[in-house]
Amino acid sequence: MKTHLIDNMAKRCLKVAAVMLAVGAFTACDDDDIDNTYSRNLSVIRLEPSSEYVVLDESNPDAVALTLEWNAAHDYGYDYITTYQYELGVDGSTAAVKEYEDDGIFRRQYTNRELQELLTGRFGQLTSTLCTLNLSVTASFEGPRVVVPDIATAKVLVKTYGPKQYLADHLYIGGSAVGDKPIELVSSAANPLVYTWNGKLSAGSVNFPVSYADESNALSPLRADCPIESDEMEAVMVDASEAHSWIITEEENYRVTVNLINHTVKIVPAGSVIELDRLLMAGSATGGADIEVARTLENDQLYAWRGQLQAGKLYLPIEFNDATAISIVPKEAGDHDIHDGQAHDFTQTATESGVGASYWEIPAAGIYRVVVDLENRTVTIYSPDTDLKNKVVSYNNTVDGINPYYQEVTELWMWGGFNDAAHDAGLKAGFEEKYKLKQSLANPNVFVYHGSVIPRGTSTDDWSKVTATGALNFLVSSIENNVYAFGSTADAKRNSKRGYLSVSNGEMQTLVAGQSDNRYAYFCVPENCNYVCVDIEKLTVIFDYK
Repeated sequence: MKTHLIDNMAKRCLKVAAVMLAVGAFTACDDDDIDNTYSRNLSVIRLEPSSEYVVLDESNPDAVALTLEWNAAHDYGYDYITTYQYELGVDGSTAAVKEYEDDGIFRRQYTNRELQELLTGRFGQLTSTLCTLNLSVTASFEGPRVVVPDIATAKVLVKTYGPKQYLADHLYIGGSAVGDKPIELVSSAANPLVYTWNGKLSAGSVNFPVSYADESNALSPLRADCPIESDEMEAVMVDASEAHSWIITEEENYRVTVNLINHTVKIVPAGSVIELDRLLMAGSATGGADIEVARTLENDQLYAWRGQLQAGKLYLPIEFNDATAISIVPKEAGDHDIHDGQAHDFTQTATESGVGASYWEIPAAGIYRVVVDLENRTVTIYSPDTDLKNKVVSYNNTVDGINPYYQEVTELWMWGGFNDAAHDAGLKAGFEEKYKLKQSLANPNVFVYHGSVIPRGTSTDDWSKVTATGALNFLVSSIENNVYAFGSTADAKRNSKRGYLSVSNGEMQTLVAGQSDNRYAYFCVPENCNYVCVDIEKLTVIFDYK
């Protein structure tokens, strides 16, 4: 039903003229007076909805879903014009519907279709969810004295129809694999639409009951009796009475992740797949404080740490979704040996208030290196006796006049024409800190660069006059002359010609080490390369884009 403010403009103009004549009889100070007491005592307007809770019916679109009626305001007499403004809004939306009523029809009606389209279209509300309508009718009075408006308000809760939302007030694990009482899951503090749980499930069926607003739903597989998979499984939100189940065949400890953003469920044995945001060390060996084990630059599945540990217990909590419910411990029950310097298998167990009898025993205080390989599921703990050592090279250091000069390799520099001889303050041409490779914590003989794309400047050989693009090799110090270097296998000879080897991303290349012609043998870095991994023990290098 539509109403119009301007339909009776002529009639209103006549009334206004009469009112203005009456206004002239009052003094200027009276014009500004607001008769609060009088108008409040005469507040009589009421707004009555046909229901305070409406469930829209998709199967009956033309039926009336909601009726709103209000009564006439107090009649202040011929000297006053009364105007009614009807307004509809929705919690959480800045949009509004405003209409004026001059025809004395104090009613609004909405069919199921009209209200659904209004809520999901004009107000941007979700399908199959609850919305709070805020309704008001304001009677305003124009006359010789200013009278405060008379306002009536009401609220109506409306449930839209349509596809169900992937939202939950409460989410549970249910089914025969759980037992008679469903287990409520807790969402992540970092992401309230992601739920995780760790615990034992029996062989049987499982789905995920969801309580949302007035609905009883469930996250369900697309078909009945789906065996669980190791990857994320597609889930649909359905009425609880229509839910299917996934099937678990073995009783075991599982990690369950429900992602309402991606509409997926993941159910995996707790010991088979590792999901983590951070890897920590804990126990009496760390002095009671959690210590983070860093992900290495060379391998996303490799974590490493080196530092002081005390004699005592050590285990590795996995932080995931702001919780440390699972920890890495020795695979063999009762095995506390660090297997000094040897890789050995690990498993996962519930952290709870500790890890019980599952831990490594650090035998004595000292500097230890801990390397965790998630892909191969191994832990290697090096004591001071077995710790990996920096490679030592010997060369003629003409800058300091020392021959032979021995140096532990703790840094590796890219050097060559790749950066057009740019350099940082205090460094010689071609040396920039941002292109210095970092020594790996997992292996001190591995050096890694992972950053912005490496430039591919051009340079010309002084002897052969050959021009190369992106030429570089690796030096153990920021000295460009008579330094120990790792060059390519390209044919090169001092005072005769430089050698250039073109390489592609992702291909392993051989390094030539020393202080001889190899210093003049370069790699031509490939396009878009932002990753370089050099192993000075195995004498290999790989260029790549990551």
